[in-house]
Amino acid sequence: MGQWLSNVHVNGGLHDIYLNQGIIAQIVPGASDQEKITWDAQGMLMLPTFKDYHVHLDKAFPDREWVSRGKVDSLFKQFQMEKDLLAPMKSGQKERARAILQQMLAFGTTRLRVHVDIDPEIGLTHLEMVRGLQEEFKSTLDIEIVAFPQQGLIRSQSVSLIKQALQEGASIVGGVDPAGVDRDIEACLSAIFDLSVAHDAEVDIHLHDPGHLGLFTLERVMNYTEQSGKNGKVTVSHAYCLGQVSGAESLAIAERLGTLDIAIVTSVPIDSAMPRVAQLTSQGVRVYVGSDHTGLDAWTPFGFTDQLARGRRMADMNRWNDDERLRSVYPYLGSTAAAFQIGDTADFILLDAINAEHAIATAPPREIVCVRGVPVAGRQLQSAWEI
Repeated sequence: MGQWLSNVHVNGGLHDIYLNQGIIAQIVPGASDQEKITWDAQGMLMLPTFKDYHVHLDKAFPDREWVSRGKVDSLFKQFQMEKDLLAPMKSGQKERARAILQQMLAFGTTRLRVHVDIDPEIGLTHLEMVRGLQEEFKSTLDIEIVAFPQQGLIRSQSVSLIKQALQEGASIVGGVDPAGVDRDIEACLSAIFDLSVAHDAEVDIHLHDPGHLGLFTLERVMNYTEQSGKNGKVTVSHAYCLGQVSGAESLAIAERLGTLDIAIVTSVPIDSAMPRVAQLTSQGVRVYVGSDHTGLDAWTPFGFTDQLARGRRMADMNRWNDDERLRSVYPYLGSTAAAFQIGDTADFILLDAINAEHAIATAPPREIVCVRGVPVAGRQLQSAWEI
């Protein structure tokens, strides 16, 4: 048995929506049949759910406890500080990660790419934890896992561990700063792409290295992508360098990134340069947004998981004030401001907004988050329909 929703603001006007077996089975003009038993959406706007393309579930501090961080002057000292601060908190790691997932769901994120730390010290324990949560949330969240050598793939001698992780549930080979962390671009990228080919896995590389060093690394990533036939299967996260070099230099890289279908993921940072999103998009590059930091952690106390709010920050930083460019933010969030169609999976958000542009501009609370026709989160969850 399905469920009618009435007075839904969708497809440019008020409609009644019929949900059946996890899909949108009917969309009809509002008030077309007063005899239907419905749940009244009271004019709330309907939007598709979001994807978070870059998140760490294994780095969070308790949200009700202040953990003091010292100032560090190198990335390697930051790595060590993170390990030292997280060490006494291991017992509550899964509970904190579970709370993050529940918060993300309440904000309307139903798909996410999780980077899981792997190194000889922690082995695959973080992967085991995330795999457990992947199973626990399988009815509401689509979670893909990156085997991420935070301490450097070559530097921490983690190639065999990443291989094992790919055999035990991870589907993406991670990497970090082949130059700045691993200090050997060729050895790092060769190992990453060899693992990717051997295990039919995608690639996602954290690239923080600045300026022309980062640009050279991107060129090598593109070469390895082309040589291994991994077009469309490679992502570079952060890529600050694309916002640090000249527009002409970044354009030349963007053209080739588009040709090879290499995606770029940004957290829309305010403390560092970010890629020229509009330029990348103009060259056909897939650009996506990820939260990276979910709250309090060793890297920042300013993390947050609301993708709609992060989309608002992207529009604000780029001065996208007109309707067209406000609507253009949604694809970066794995969503769309376009119409729903009969036959679409019934994954959507209901919120109090005038239209999609207004929702990006204000990032209002999510009233209902629905997955395959079932309400799963939101401020009005307790009074939502039941299926």
